[in-house]
Amino acid sequence: SAILGPTNTGKTFFAIKKMLNYETGVIGFPLRLLARENYEYTKRIVGESKVALITGEEKIIPKEAKYFFCTVESIPQNYNYDFVGIDEIQLASDFERGYIFTDKLLNMSGKKETILMGSISAELILKKIYPDIKILKKKRLSKLTYSGYKNIARLPKRSAVIAFSQMDIYQFATRIKQIHGGVSIVMGALSPEVRNAQVKLFEDGKVDYIVATDAIGLGLNLNIKYVFFSCLTKFDGYSKRKLLNDELAQIAGRAGRYLNDGFFGATGDQKLINNEIVKFVENYNFSEIKSFYWRNSNIDFKNPKNLIKNLSKKPDQHFLKLKRNASDERYFKILIKDNEVKKEIKISKNLKKLWEVCGIPDYSKNLDEYHSSFLKIVF
Repeated sequence: SAILGPTNTGKTFFAIKKMLNYETGVIGFPLRLLARENYEYTKRIVGESKVALITGEEKIIPKEAKYFFCTVESIPQNYNYDFVGIDEIQLASDFERGYIFTDKLLNMSGKKETILMGSISAELILKKIYPDIKILKKKRLSKLTYSGYKNIARLPKRSAVIAFSQMDIYQFATRIKQIHGGVSIVMGALSPEVRNAQVKLFEDGKVDYIVATDAIGLGLNLNIKYVFFSCLTKFDGYSKRKLLNDELAQIAGRAGRYLNDGFFGATGDQKLINNEIVKFVENYNFSEIKSFYWRNSNIDFKNPKNLIKNLSKKPDQHFLKLKRNASDERYFKILIKDNEVKKEIKISKNLKKLWEVCGIPDYSKNLDEYHSSFLKIVF
C-alpha cells in the first residue's frame, strides 16, 4: 500500500508504528540524517538491542536487531523482512538516484506488508506499476503561510535559513551568530557526529536558528516555525538550475510541526518569492510525475562486457526511463581497463565483488579517476 500526502502529515510515524506490529522490518530513507533520526526515535520505544542503523557511513547492527533503518542504497539484500517501507518514493524520478528507489519499489517487498510513503505527485505512476495498490491520502496537520521578506537581523526565533553552497551556509551562519548569538549548521559534508550534535543543539532549544542545505526538505523533523529561502537556484552537480515548485514546497513544508502552523519567506539577496510559487506552496499543490528512472538489476557476472550490456537493457514499460551512466557504472568502466584489475576479474565471483565495490559513494566529490583509484585499493 502507499501513504501519500504533503509534508508534516505523519506518514513516517505511521509506517514505524505499523512496522513495530511485526517481528522484523526495514525502512529505506533518502538521507543518512533521516535514517539516523528515526533510528534514534525507535530505539527509545523498543530498546537499543532491537534496532539497527545502516547507511553509507554508519553501521550499528546489534545481534538481536529486528528493525532496520537504512538509506535506500544500504538496505541489506540477503534478508527477508515481514515489513518493508520506502520513504519519499517520489524520488524514483530523481535523475541521480531515482533508479535505486525504483529497484526497491519493483523488487523488494515485505513478507506480510509493504508501505510506500511520499508525495501525491507519485500517485498515478504507482497505480500504473501496481494497478491494485491501496492508497491512503493524508492531509497536512497544520497551515503553511507566506510571510514575505525578512533581513538576517530581523529573523524571528525558530527560523531555518536555506542556502545552496557551503560558502553561503558559512556566511549566513556567521552573520546570524554575530547578531543573534547562536546557530546550528546542517549539511551533508559534516561528519555524522557533528551533524547529529548540531541538530540536537537546535532541538534542545540551545540555539534558535539553523542554516541548512535543501537536504532539510527530505523529512528532517525539526521544530522549525519559519523557513527562509536565501536563493531559489541550486547547482545540482551538472548545472545551475531553478528549484522546481515541488522541491520548494517540500522544503517550505518543514515549517510548522505537528499541529503548529508554519511560515515561509525570503531572506538575503532573495527579495521575494513570486505569487505563483506562493500559491503552489500554500495550497499544497503538486506536479504529477510522468516517469521513474530504471536500471536492470538482473545482472550476469560472466564477464565485464555482459555486465555492461545488462546495464543498458531498456525497460519494457513506457513510464520507466533508462538510467544511463550512473556513478558505479562509470567507475566500473574505468577499473576494468586497469591491467591488475583485469587479471583478477576473470573469475565471476571477483567480478561481482568489483561491481559491489563500485557502489561505494564518493562523498568527497572528487573526479571519477581519483575515486576509482581509491576503489581499486578497496577491491
